[in-house]
Amino acid sequence: MLRAVAYRSVAAAGIDSTRLHQIVRGAQRFNRLAGVTGAMLFDGTRFLQYVEGPNDGIEGAIGRIRASEDHTNLHVLGESVIETRRFPAWDMSCLMQPNTVLDRLFVAPWGSLDRSLDHAGNPVGGLLLLRQVMA
Repeated sequence: MLRAVAYRSVAAAGIDSTRLHQIVRGAQRFNRLAGVTGAMLFDGTRFLQYVEGPNDGIEGAIGRIRASEDHTNLHVLGESVIETRRFPAWDMSCLMQPNTVLDRLFVAPWGSLDRSLDHAGNPVGGLLLLRQVMA
C-alpha cells in the first residue's frame, strides 16, 4: 500500500539558503531509507511539499515534518492511499518558486490524490500543476 500527502506551511523566520539546503539533505537521507519520494517548493516564506511512499515511510516523514521548527501552520491539502507512485523518479528536491506559483497550487483541487486523475490516468488539479512546475 502506498500513500501520498500534499501540504503547505509557513517558513520560520530566518530560513536562509544554507538552512534550506540542510533541510533538503536531511529529508533526502530519511526518504531514501524510508522509500519516500517527493518534492518541495519554497517561495521564501512558504513551503508546499508532496510526498509519496509506503505508509510507514510516510508516517515517519510526516512525523519529522510536524516536529520541525523550520515551519508553522502546517495544513494538509490532500491525502490518499494510492495504487502507484505519481512521481517515482523524484528524490526530495526543493525548487525556489515565485509566490504566484504557490498561490495557484494552494487553491488547486487536491482532493483524493489517487482520484485526481483524468480519464487517461494523468494527474489533474494540484498534481498536474506540480508536475508542470517540476518539469
